[in-house]
Amino acid sequence: MTMDTQKIIQTLVYLASKQPDGRLNKMKAYKLMWLVDRYHLRQYGRTVTGDAYYAMPHGVVPTDAKHLLEDKLTRLSSNKGMLDAYIKVDSDYVYSAIAEPDMDVFSQSDVEAMDKVLEAFGGMDQYQLSDLSHQFPEWLAYKSLLVAEDNKKSHKIDMDLFFENKDEDSGLFVDSNELLSLTKQVYHEYRGC
Repeated sequence: MTMDTQKIIQTLVYLASKQPDGRLNKMKAYKLMWLVDRYHLRQYGRTVTGDAYYAMPHGVVPTDAKHLLEDKLTRLSSNKGMLDAYIKVDSDYVYSAIAEPDMDVFSQSDVEAMDKVLEAFGGMDQYQLSDLSHQFPEWLAYKSLLVAEDNKKSHKIDMDLFFENKDEDSGLFVDSNELLSLTKQVYHEYRGC
């Protein structure tokens, strides 16, 4: 799957722009982005951002989005100027959207996924979203490794785990086996697997 610097940044901007003050807790943003990508992958065979996901102690994390907001090296190129044009990092925990998101980078299905996730999960705080992520297969598969004291604190997630159903209040992550089989096939063909 191809990562897209612009889509990762614009997704972060879109999520923050939907907050009353245009500010968003970073951990909450990571969890919302994960849910957006999880939903879109299951419905359309690709994620919105193309980011790589890791299981970490506080849940599932989009690694390049995290590195962008922490001003660390990413696998992405030419990101600093683009990030600075749209996002201001206010503190270790919060960032602000300082410009409107560039909606031209998104497909209709991308916006649909972001809006559905915001409607279902936008009222939760970062800790509630972290706890929620601990109930999903993509975190549970790495739980024993994460709680072991002598093990590293992040593990790259097998994206096929996103295709496993998880029944929770929103109902966004329970789909038919037929749909999931089709979108998983599309995903693997898109990745060139």
